Amino acid sequence: MENQNKKKIRLVATGGTIASQARSRVSTEGYQASVISVEDLIAELPELNDIVEMSAEQIFLKPSSAITDEDLFHLSARVNELLASDECDGIVITHGTDTMEETAFFLNLTVNSPKPVVITGAMRPAHVISTDGLLNLYNAVCCAASDASYGMGVVISMNDLILSARDAVKFSSFKTDAFQAPLYGVLGTVRNANVTYCYKPLMRHTTTSEFAGAQYGKMPRVDVLYMLQGIDDMLFKAACAAGCKGIVSAGSGNGGVIGAIGKAYKEEFEAGKDELPVLVRSTRVCTGGVSDAYRMGNPKIIPSHDLNPHKAAILLRFALAKTNDPAEIKRIFEQY
Repeated sequence: MENQNKKKIRLVATGGTIASQARSRVSTEGYQASVISVEDLIAELPELNDIVEMSAEQIFLKPSSAITDEDLFHLSARVNELLASDECDGIVITHGTDTMEETAFFLNLTVNSPKPVVITGAMRPAHVISTDGLLNLYNAVCCAASDASYGMGVVISMNDLILSARDAVKFSSFKTDAFQAPLYGVLGTVRNANVTYCYKPLMRHTTTSEFAGAQYGKMPRVDVLYMLQGIDDMLFKAACAAGCKGIVSAGSGNGGVIGAIGKAYKEEFEAGKDELPVLVRSTRVCTGGVSDAYRMGNPKIIPSHDLNPHKAAILLRFALAKTNDPAEIKRIFEQY
């Protein structure tokens, strides 16, 4: 392939297991996290130069569990800046897997370009037997360089699969096939450098997102409350006292807000308290989502549909940054 025909792909590195050093060749846990620089990472994959014009930068180097709102907006702004240039045809982001699906969904809402954005990482640190990081990175670059990835929104490429940022879920704490899309399935595959898509995401994302290019100095506070048998209202009261503008319930079954929390929220609504947070019902169940069956005549109770609690919290924060109208927030959850 001649250089003038190669796609220009930018690798933006953030850290994570893919940039971590194992204690030994058989130690897949307890590794030294986020210590391998982007230069050292791509030096182990000279094959990338055969398929693309590769460039790279280290935007930060930290475990994904340490990523902040400031980091996310900085990453989003940098991605949008790069994609606006004719010198960038697509972006690969290396990222820790702990919160990969959250960053992917955040970018799916805020990236303002149809060019490919592919997030990848590793479940095993570098240099252990059967580490997955380098092949995941190679496949992600193939995905970002594929014309078929144009307009597909932000995707995650892990373990030979391509998953929509909206639907991807980390399904295992240690297996290399940790990322799945349990409700709607994967978008496609990367197999022997061949990128194949079978499906296309239809919910709003990237260039069709009303949040594309958004930069907020401070996001509204949203708390996630996990429902379980016998739960009292302590966490609900603490969230309200802390000034949260929205609550996401990780509900039981079809998003039930159970026990004292449901009772306390109902009493606060009936008392006519204007500062009562919007309540978005999600579920702790892995797949299936929630219906719009549990409203109690309260317009501030909104279903997350099939967004899990942590993605629902991200969308609710963006929605609240734009509006306090429950009808508008409900519309946003229906479209994303």
